[in-house]
Amino acid sequence: MTDQQIVTLAIAIVFPVSMLIYSNSRVSDAKETLRAEIALGFERVVNKVDHLAGEVASLREMLSAHMREHHAK
Repeated sequence: MTDQQIVTLAIAIVFPVSMLIYSNSRVSDAKETLRAEIALGFERVVNKVDHLAGEVASLREMLSAHMREHHAK
């Protein structure tokens, strides 16, 4: 093999491998970003459910008070 063929072969191997490594690192970054966004979204859903549970408890108490005061139950 000539020097030119060896350089061409090295480039043909090194470039795709380096692009694969770069691509994998970008995919890893994207996965981490997605995980963080999903965690934040999940936290928001949990907070909303907690808020709604408090509202339901409040409504239940109001209904119980109404039933005691106006319907003798």
